[in-house]
Amino acid sequence: MGIGRRNFLAGAGAALFARPLLANPWPTRPLRLVVPFAAGGPGDFVARQIAVPLSQKLGQTVVVENKPGAGGNLGTQSVLDASPDGYTILLNTVGMHAVNPLMFPDLRFQPQRDLLALGVVATVPNVLVVHPTKLGVGSLADLVRLGRQKPDNLSYATYGAGSSPHIYGALLLKAAKFTAVTVPYKGSAPASSDVMAGNVDFLFDSMTTCLGQIQGGKLKALAITSSARSPLLPDVPTLAEAGYPAVSLKFWLSLQVSARTPPAIVGLLREAVAESTRNATYGNALVARGAEPFHLAPGEVQDFVNRDAARWTALARSIDIRSE
Repeated sequence: MGIGRRNFLAGAGAALFARPLLANPWPTRPLRLVVPFAAGGPGDFVARQIAVPLSQKLGQTVVVENKPGAGGNLGTQSVLDASPDGYTILLNTVGMHAVNPLMFPDLRFQPQRDLLALGVVATVPNVLVVHPTKLGVGSLADLVRLGRQKPDNLSYATYGAGSSPHIYGALLLKAAKFTAVTVPYKGSAPASSDVMAGNVDFLFDSMTTCLGQIQGGKLKALAITSSARSPLLPDVPTLAEAGYPAVSLKFWLSLQVSARTPPAIVGLLREAVAESTRNATYGNALVARGAEPFHLAPGEVQDFVNRDAARWTALARSIDIRSE
């Protein structure tokens, strides 16, 4: 056997082991991407963007389906109740994955046990926003000073217990040593509307949903949770720059499937997701709204999710987030 033929066979063998082996072609019909939140929020936005390149890679339509309720748990359970054949995918967040088990200890599922990550598809920073004039503050230091003057003198909005605005808000209160009243809402739209109306004082809103209001002067941004300033809001400092590095966390969104899904299908989906996150049109769409694509090799995904979720769980415990 010549060297050329040996190299060809060796390369072919490596390719066989590099890609998942499926007895039959897959997928052969459309897939569902379940978003466990209402339409219009950051999770819905990311899901609808990633569905386009993912459909192209898989050769089948990926249909986005919103199933909101119970902090994301209803949609998650619907994915786990579906056949574990890879045709039903969950849009998960680090908050749902790491914090919901503390908030809902009686769930029928445990994310770490019952779900497998296909890829982290985006990170979405939150922006600390206030009414432009009501409080008369121009910086985070001003807000902290105001909060320290009188306990519970201020209020802050969340999307509900365990949501990213709740986590960031509670971490800020702990780090800055002041107290404020928590006001839960059912999502970004009603929460930010009440900040703009002056009914609640501050909110760590998702940048994908508050950018327009900030640029339009309806909200004032005091700090951003990302590690670097956003080119869309270049004058807004990071929390670390404002003196609170402990509050700087990366809020990510992940595509996941039931842990009972066949390994070959999981492997194929991980490859498709990894390629989709590098799609230029997808990346540009995220950046235009203040989000960022996140790139991991298929073999790195589960370790990252496990490790970072454990960090979020520890921080949630440190601010005493638990079942209510």
